[in-house]
Amino acid sequence: MTAPAGAGQRPDPEDVPYAGSVFWALRACEVLGALMFATVLPWWKPLLWWLLVAGTGSARSLYLHSARFKAIAPERRRWHFRWTIWTMMACVGSAAYFLYLPGNNVMHAVLGVYLLGSAALVALRTAGDLLRTAVAVCLVLLPTAARFLVEGVQHSPLLALLGIGGGLMAATIIFMSRLQERALMQQFEMRQRAERAADAVASVGLAKSRFFAAVSHDLRQPVHAIGLYLDPLIKLARTSQDEAAQRAAEGIRQSWRALDDLLSQVLDLTRMDSGALQAQLQSVELAPLVRDLVMQHSAAAERAGIRVVALVETGRFAAADALMLKRVLSNLLDNAIKFSPAGRPVVIALRRAPLAWRLQVRDAGIGIAPEAQARIFEEFVQINNEARDRQRGLGLGLAISRRFLQLMGGSIAVRSAPGRGCCMTVTLPEAPVLEPLPRYEPHRSQSFVMLPEHAESAPMPLAPALQPQEVLLVEDDLLVSAAMRQLLQSWGMQVRHVETAAEALAQPRFGQLAVCDLRLP
Repeated sequence: MTAPAGAGQRPDPEDVPYAGSVFWALRACEVLGALMFATVLPWWKPLLWWLLVAGTGSARSLYLHSARFKAIAPERRRWHFRWTIWTMMACVGSAAYFLYLPGNNVMHAVLGVYLLGSAALVALRTAGDLLRTAVAVCLVLLPTAARFLVEGVQHSPLLALLGIGGGLMAATIIFMSRLQERALMQQFEMRQRAERAADAVASVGLAKSRFFAAVSHDLRQPVHAIGLYLDPLIKLARTSQDEAAQRAAEGIRQSWRALDDLLSQVLDLTRMDSGALQAQLQSVELAPLVRDLVMQHSAAAERAGIRVVALVETGRFAAADALMLKRVLSNLLDNAIKFSPAGRPVVIALRRAPLAWRLQVRDAGIGIAPEAQARIFEEFVQINNEARDRQRGLGLGLAISRRFLQLMGGSIAVRSAPGRGCCMTVTLPEAPVLEPLPRYEPHRSQSFVMLPEHAESAPMPLAPALQPQEVLLVEDDLLVSAAMRQLLQSWGMQVRHVETAAEALAQPRFGQLAVCDLRLP
């Protein structure tokens, strides 16, 4: 009837011991009962009964809390619970001898009420183990009920009726305990089925997340290859001056960007679900990060006729993953620019909170209704975009932002009203101010080349005007390697391709530059 919960069985009804207050309340009731009967009986009888009941009750409580009992295997504890409570209830039932007062119906009624209360308490305590309950109730009620019946048949019909009533009450309590045991069993089975169903759903979701996280590299390879092929394709279209080819190439480029964005965001979600993506927390200065983001979005803001204002003081540090925080703020700034009317500013402000910083991105857009504000952080949810216009996003940016902030120990909140714009608040823990890095001392190592602190001009990106160089391409994916090789050759490079790191190490004299895959066999 009882077994360890870990084995798929119901836990024992007495696995959770009495609280200390309950223990002392029971002992107080026993003292009160003994004192009541000491007024009408020889003092030694109530005293001896109380010593038996209080002694066995205290000894049982100490035993159930002892290390010896806890060392017993869970499947064997059931009988220890049973024998100890049966012993205690037998002592309570000994009131049929110690507390019986012939010819006093008032004290008979008091005794019956006390024993009936004790039987009800033990039935509640042992609900779920019918054998334990039935034997305990019988040990409490039947001795006194039998004595009432025998004495009543000889001297008092009323006493006989009390005895019969005691037996019927014992049978009723046992019957109700049986019904309660069935109900508990049904509840336990329903809970087990619900837990198994929840575990099955969770395992399916976790398996899916692990699958996507594990194959994310392979899923991105074809998309990456398409992007590599696009550069020479667009170059050929421009060289041919074929407008139709240029429009087609531009359409392919836009479709590739949309596919790449969608794949990146979905893979981010699955990697977070599977636990493969974790935050690398560090002390991040907020002002330079915000300044870089404003510069990145300046072209989009200018096209939309929007001015971005950043109110972030220097020397403010937060505990965050710099890349994740950039993604979060970039999503918020992109949404603010996208939904703000021309001529209205977008403001990024930093406010202090207790042991934290609050970065707020405010816009003057259409706003969000209160009933929709909780849904905007769900995956693939977009407000006022029933047609699913991809130009307005995919509905994943805010969901990913919230997940990123949870990984960093932060939070995101929205304050908005229809027609009054929107304020997105990112809260991050405050971090200590970083000490400046020590300056490099060239005499310690002569194998490095010192760069000037301030370059006269920014380095130019790779372009076809580069001088021909030998490039060693280390890539095991044939599709990506072919696309990368064609792109590099279109820039005038001499390319040698190998598939493994061992093959690359066997080419010590080739190449001024090596382009390597991160996951090499």
